[in-house]
Amino acid sequence: MIEVTEHGKERMKQRCKIKSKSAERLAKIAFEKGLTHAETRGELNRYVNSLYLYNRQANNVRLYGNETYIFCNDVLVTVLDTPRHFLPVVNKLMRRRINEQG
Repeated sequence: MIEVTEHGKERMKQRCKIKSKSAERLAKIAFEKGLTHAETRGELNRYVNSLYLYNRQANNVRLYGNETYIFCNDVLVTVLDTPRHFLPVVNKLMRRRINEQG
């Protein structure tokens, strides 16, 4: 079960424009369907690495939609806006994954 910290709820409300009641549902979707560190390459991979190196306890970074979700185990800690120049790459990787799954 995915939990969301109060800070995570605030950031989701601020950056994802959702109500705090929907925070756990969206966090679960981002955790399950978001791009993992292993699925990234190049400059996007270095961006995800930098987020991990900033705080090594945040051991699970997921890219989903236009946001970057930072988890510590099964707890959503915060949500960041993904830099705009990475969005086309994220969308391409998500489409590729969907096509591979069927």
